[in-house]
Amino acid sequence: MAWGFQTWDASGKPNNYGLVPVTVVGRLSVTFEQVSGSASYTVPAGYVLDYIQAPVSFGYTQVRRSITINGGTITVGQAAQSSFGAGTESAQAAIIVLYLRKV
Repeated sequence: MAWGFQTWDASGKPNNYGLVPVTVVGRLSVTFEQVSGSASYTVPAGYVLDYIQAPVSFGYTQVRRSITINGGTITVGQAAQSSFGAGTESAQAAIIVLYLRKV
């Protein structure tokens, strides 16, 4: 027996995207205040590479890192201290988890 919840649009097409299936393809370990690094992965047609930063320690820092993805390449760089938008993170020691998301 399955359990869960689902919603549908007027045509009967599922439209609940709260839980999105992903495929983890790798990880990039970064140290406290590290603002450089890159890695490349093969991205199949119909998918995009995405990330989530999972901090492994916390310490005070004003240093911020930018994380950009272009095709199958992720690049970590320096971000301005005042940059808090998408693609910027606090430069904590962390694991950047890389995953494929269906488009």
